[in-house]
Amino acid sequence: MDATTKLYDAALKGDEPSLLNLLEEDPHILDRCIIENSGRYMQSPLHVAANFGHVNFTKKIIEKKPKLVEVVDQIKRSSPLHIACAEGHLQIVETLLDVNSSICYTHDQEGKTPVHVAAINGQIAVLKALLKVEPQAARERTMGGESVLHLCVKHKQPEALRFLVKTMDDGELFNFDDALGNTVLHLAVAAKQPEMVEILIVHPKIKQNAINKNGLTVVDTHKKSRRDSIQDTKIWKLLDRANVLPAKEALKTTKERAWLEDHRTSLMVVASLIATMAFQVGINPPGGVWQDSKTYTSQQDIKNLGLHKDHTAYAGTSVWSYGRHFDYNNVLVTNTIGLISSLSVILFLISGLPCNRYLLTVLRIILWISVTATTLTYKFSVSNLTYGDGGIWTALEFSLVAWLGLMGTILVGHFSRFIWKLIGWLRRKSIMMCYPERSKNTINESNLIDNV
Repeated sequence: MDATTKLYDAALKGDEPSLLNLLEEDPHILDRCIIENSGRYMQSPLHVAANFGHVNFTKKIIEKKPKLVEVVDQIKRSSPLHIACAEGHLQIVETLLDVNSSICYTHDQEGKTPVHVAAINGQIAVLKALLKVEPQAARERTMGGESVLHLCVKHKQPEALRFLVKTMDDGELFNFDDALGNTVLHLAVAAKQPEMVEILIVHPKIKQNAINKNGLTVVDTHKKSRRDSIQDTKIWKLLDRANVLPAKEALKTTKERAWLEDHRTSLMVVASLIATMAFQVGINPPGGVWQDSKTYTSQQDIKNLGLHKDHTAYAGTSVWSYGRHFDYNNVLVTNTIGLISSLSVILFLISGLPCNRYLLTVLRIILWISVTATTLTYKFSVSNLTYGDGGIWTALEFSLVAWLGLMGTILVGHFSRFIWKLIGWLRRKSIMMCYPERSKNTINESNLIDNV
């Protein structure tokens, strides 16, 4: 028996004294056992020791040749860590990780990492050790795009799935899809695993209405593969309780949310712009402010400025507030209405309240008030800043008529739209009352299952 064969025999038995004797006889024997330099054996001695759980032998051989930790075999391109994880040898796993934790990211020929292998074999303690050292290793995927959660479902390891869902707070990981676009929830439903569905469906970061490449949500997947078994009944009740939607309704909901978000953003931009303009008018009023404090005694000044006798004008105060009380009050009132209404819209949008069509309608009306107030502020300001006619009054009159016409057209359009929807709703209600059998399709499927 040559030295290399004796080394593998020692690894098979975990015989440390034999290992030390062989190293004394040939210090380079481990170098010749590295797979890249030798085709006689499919695995290194470290692979063999890790497979049989020889902890002390593993530590000793790593001490002599740490590079063996990174070597992969010629069977499945597996590292010693892959093998230790599959067998659940926790001490060996920890020893290998102490040498080089980056081997957690090594993929075998099927694209599986040690984390994948541990999950497939239900090795919870090993999973915990791996993720403690390299938590990002859980995000690695196989060649088929499967995540570690997909593999838990595929190989029926509910406890491993429960551990990962409880430990990892990674919404992206929970919603990874495979090559067919199936999330882990799709697979759990298709595999008739109600325990796994229950683990997943209650997690707040799981996208319950995700659609795969075949255009199916988990509800559609369940309906296509349903066999009226006990497992199917349990799964349906879980999906119904979570209000999971079929693909058609899910797409409609997604479009609705996108529409709401777009309009919410538009309202925020317009409201912010109006609030900024109103604020500027408030601190920089039309007509300017007095630059210096001064008491006017000249009758001519008092008459020209519209002041009271011996009136003092204070620096920083509005010029119009002394001699043009009515004009200044008009500007002040309309500008304040524009500011408060636009700020109200901003406050509602950032309040965190649920944003729906009804709230957006209310905010849109408030914003109409704000825009109208801004228009009136401009009208009152310009009319008093212009000397003589100069065509300004004609322009303002035409603008006012055009503005009122536009507002009227918008109101008529919205009212007509409301009447049209009301007529449609009444028509559908009338049909349902006349032909009640047509409404049977609207019965919730959960009621049917409860009667099974």
